[in-house]
Amino acid sequence: MLTTDFDPAYLNVENKFDVKGYQSIIAETGIQQWTFFSDVAKELGAAEKSGMKGYILVREGNKPLSDEEKMEYNVLYDGTGGILDLIQD
Repeated sequence: MLTTDFDPAYLNVENKFDVKGYQSIIAETGIQQWTFFSDVAKELGAAEKSGMKGYILVREGNKPLSDEEKMEYNVLYDGTGGILDLIQD
């Protein structure tokens, strides 16, 4: 398992919403199967467009997801003090 933080500057992209950044991660590492976790839907959308499997994290204090986002993404709810309850459509 690879766990790291790929900063946008490191990937030579302006922000984490750019599909090219996620494509760079895949190309640079040579790893073809990725699971990406984020609490920002826009980041998750870019990661999924690059071919990564994505999960959006819902935690206390985060911006609530829209009904559309709940339908579009795999959602992980952190409702038990740090243990994630997986909810899949």
